[in-house]
Amino acid sequence: MTVQLSEELCAAVAAADPLGADRVLATLPEVNERGDLRRLAAILAELGEAAARAGLFTLKDRLAAMRDLGMLLGSFKRYGTEPLAAVPAAEPLLLRLGDETDMVPRDTVLHYGAWNPSGGRQRMYTGAFEEGVLIESVRVSAMGLERSALELAVLDSLDPADPQYAETLARATESFMVLPDQIGRVAELVPPAEFFIARLRPYMEDVAVGGQTFYGPAAAHVPLYLIDHLLWSSDRVDPEHAALHQGLLDYGLPEWGRLYRKRQGCESVVSQVVRALLAAGPQASPQLLASGHAVAELLRLLVVFRGRHLRLVRDAYTVESPYTTGSAGAAPEVVKLVLDLTRDCERQFAGPVGSADDPTP
Repeated sequence: MTVQLSEELCAAVAAADPLGADRVLATLPEVNERGDLRRLAAILAELGEAAARAGLFTLKDRLAAMRDLGMLLGSFKRYGTEPLAAVPAAEPLLLRLGDETDMVPRDTVLHYGAWNPSGGRQRMYTGAFEEGVLIESVRVSAMGLERSALELAVLDSLDPADPQYAETLARATESFMVLPDQIGRVAELVPPAEFFIARLRPYMEDVAVGGQTFYGPAAAHVPLYLIDHLLWSSDRVDPEHAALHQGLLDYGLPEWGRLYRKRQGCESVVSQVVRALLAAGPQASPQLLASGHAVAELLRLLVVFRGRHLRLVRDAYTVESPYTTGSAGAAPEVVKLVLDLTRDCERQFAGPVGSADDPTP
């Protein structure tokens, strides 16, 4: 079964409350503020018992159940406690839900963001306005990035000189625009050190399930890596960048991982267009030039986003920060590495595009 992060699926999961958790999770910020581990254990046990009664036969109910159980996992880790050491009976349920959804056996940023209800039913660790901004940024960005990546995947069956190629790239770019827009909003409204590091980051710690540890909800798990892969990096392998991607694949939708692996080592969109431009030379058609400019624009937006992201990361992970890596395990230096790689690709791509634009023989 192919599962996409469609508006329909997101709305269905957000609306679902198979464990009857609305009431009790509305109290979670207060319980977390008190650091009441006994109450957290009681809530997790209560939701586990509700799951046994509910059956959870549909995908939307399974995803919603993992979302709600996951809020307790992160809350325990905020206080340095392994949740399944406190409530061992929850472990088989998490393993079952992970198996049935073909995802990791805990909540991810999709559960916390894209599948989180909005308004009064929104699941939150702190209840703070800033946390709501971050949840909304993921809710909007994840869907946009998936749409962008799926458009890029279509290009493999098209010729760069085909008008549809540039049109498809334009749609991919339009969908991608949510990311630089959202990070600008986050930068304006969420203090990186004072709120994210000091108050929210402690809820994003690894959790042990089934003898393995799994990262918490991390923004790095939205499918930006899939856009990179399809657009420019599938055939421009940097070992550290590739290792970063491998660490992200298990935390998205199964279809994203399948698409990533299918395109591994294959010609990227950048390489397709460069090959076509070099072959055409000064005789490049307007349609082919339009494809070149569309690629250049998407690369430019990637660089813009990564520059803003790097500033946020540096403001958050200062020398005073208790953390040396992000919530997906990557050090801040990796963010700079990926920005540099994207800039290098943008600069190298500008050569063939500029040459094709120049009518001088």
